[in-house]
Amino acid sequence: MAQVRDGSVAAFQALYERHHRSLFSFLLRLLADRPTAEDLLQEAFLRVYLHRETYQPTAAFRTWLFTIARNLAVDHLRRGGIAWERPGNKEQFAGIPDASPSPLQHVETGERLEQLEDAVRQLPPSQREMLLLSRYAGLSHAEIAEVTGSSPAAIRVALHRTLSRLRNLLGDPTSM
Repeated sequence: MAQVRDGSVAAFQALYERHHRSLFSFLLRLLADRPTAEDLLQEAFLRVYLHRETYQPTAAFRTWLFTIARNLAVDHLRRGGIAWERPGNKEQFAGIPDASPSPLQHVETGERLEQLEDAVRQLPPSQREMLLLSRYAGLSHAEIAEVTGSSPAAIRVALHRTLSRLRNLLGDPTSM
């Protein structure tokens, strides 16, 4: 980011290449609307570039980037955009790089993955966000706390509750 601050286009391109897939996956799963997720992805990186001179390396770049994207998504929803609970079109999620299984594993577990996607969409917005930041984006509890303005302890508790609720939605007998 220091190189971007100094005007290096190549450094900005490298940051984009490193982070755009995980950020897009987060936005798409959060909003369940591909065009909006694409727009907010571009807006997030535009803001990174526009605010490059004011960036303070007190947090990891990735945390700062996800905070920007999350705030854009929240603002979008507050303006009356996509409802958090609106089920997404499953075709929207095709081909998005994330922690999903390989093609062979996908074929073997396709039905279970579909159940998981449905269960994630049934989570309340705050729990869905917690799960997406933790499991899909790979942020730590401390990073999620920075993104959401909470404490790491509160994140641990909320994530535990989220995973418990997800197990219930999936019909896991160990969660009863």
